Order: sequence, then structure tokens, then C-alpha cells
Amino acid sequence: QAPPLSLAQQRLWFLAQLDAAAGAAYHLPAALRLRGALDLPALRATLDRLVARHESLRTTFVERDGAPVQAIAAAGHGFALSLHDLRALPGHEQDAAVARLRADEAAQAFDLAAGPLVRGRLLQLADDEHVLLLTQHHIISDGWSIGI
Repeated sequence: QAPPLSLAQQRLWFLAQLDAAAGAAYHLPAALRLRGALDLPALRATLDRLVARHESLRTTFVERDGAPVQAIAAAGHGFALSLHDLRALPGHEQDAAVARLRADEAAQAFDLAAGPLVRGRLLQLADDEHVLLLTQHHIISDGWSIGI
């Protein structure tokens, strides 16, 4: 049996049904600058394990019999990470590209029924410098859980 939504999740789901375009107001974006050698397979494995460990990061919200319910994907469902190589851009163009990609990532719509409701972009600025953009929908996490 599918778990019911919490009251806060019901509210966010209802608001998303009313105005999908306003959904970006409920996105929780973060940017992390990573300096030094990056082991990309280890980063991917870590993000995949994080998603596997926390059901909320694998949760989507579907309608059954006219009511929203939670659907939890299998633990093998990986983290959605896209890669962007910006090394060829001059400094000022690179800064502009980072700002544009950061804004695009934060504004990109989530499909609450299809998911995933957490995703990321890894921007490579140099061989030893990256920016990791992470965005999750507020329906699967809150301000308290972000710190975890």
C-alpha cells in the first residue's frame, strides 16, 4: 500500500497542480565549489548510495483513485547527474556560463509524478576545479533535512 502524503506534502502537491509554472518557488538549490582532483566515479557512487539510502530521495507523487500517494522507487534508482565541461571557455565566459547553468538548474521544472525530485549538474571549470549544482523539490525535503 502506498504511503499517504503528509499535510505539508499535500499542500505542495496541490499547489503544483494549480500552477506548475510557479513550482520553482519550491525548489531547494545549492552550489558547492569543489577544488582539487575529483574522482568522478567515486562522486557518482556516493550520490547513488545517498539516493539508495534515503527513500524520500526516490519518492514521486502519483494520483490513485483521485488522490495523491507516494511512490517509492527501488533502491537501485541512481542519482540524476549531468556533466558540463566548461574548460574551453575564457574566464569571463566561464563565469557567465556557471551563472546561467545555475539559474537554469534552479528553475528547471520537476515532474512530481515522474521524478526524480532531486538532481544535479557537475560543471567542470578546470582539471582541478568543479561546481556541483544540486536541486531538490521541497516536497521531498525541508530546511532541516538539507543539513543532513
